[in-house]
Amino acid sequence: MPDWEMFRHIVKSYKKEINNQKNIKYAKDAEARGKAAFLNGDYAKADYRGYGDAIAWIPRPEYYFIVGDLNMRSKLSLHTDSPYSTPEYKACWDKYLFALDARSSVIDHFERGFSLTAELDLSATKNSKIYQQALTNAACFARLTSKYSEGVGPQCVPVEEVKSCLGSPLLLLYH
Repeated sequence: MPDWEMFRHIVKSYKKEINNQKNIKYAKDAEARGKAAFLNGDYAKADYRGYGDAIAWIPRPEYYFIVGDLNMRSKLSLHTDSPYSTPEYKACWDKYLFALDARSSVIDHFERGFSLTAELDLSATKNSKIYQQALTNAACFARLTSKYSEGVGPQCVPVEEVKSCLGSPLLLLYH
C-alpha cells in the first residue's frame, strides 16, 4: 500500500474511532501496558504490546511520536546495554545503519504524527509539549544523519550524540 493510501486510511480511522468509547478504553489499556513495560526497561514490549496496540485502536499523533521514540531507544539499547557489545560498538553507531535506523525508527513515525496533526488541524496537539519535543528530536536526528553522511568511507555516529537527540522519553510528556 503506498504511503498516501496508508495515510488516508489512518485519517479515516482516526475520525471514525476518536469518539468510540470501546476504542478509547482499549487504547488507554494499551497505553497502561506500554508505560508499565517502559518503566521495566522493556522498550520493545512498550512499543508492540503498548503504544503500537493503542495506534490500532485510535491512531493518535502522540502515539506515533512515542512509538518512534521507543523504537530508537530500543535500538540504542542494543548498542549500549548488550553484554556482547564491544567498547567500540557501545560508543559508535555505523553511519549507514544509523541513517537507516533514524529513518525507520524515528522520522517515519514522527512524520505520520506531524502529518496527522496538520491534516486534522489538531491545535491542542500542535501546542503540546510532546509535539514540540518531537519536532526538536526530529530536527536533531536529521542534523546528525546529514552531518555523518557527508564523508566517504567508514565513519560512526557517537552514541552520546544519539542519546542527546533522544533526551527525555516522549511518553513522559503525554497527558
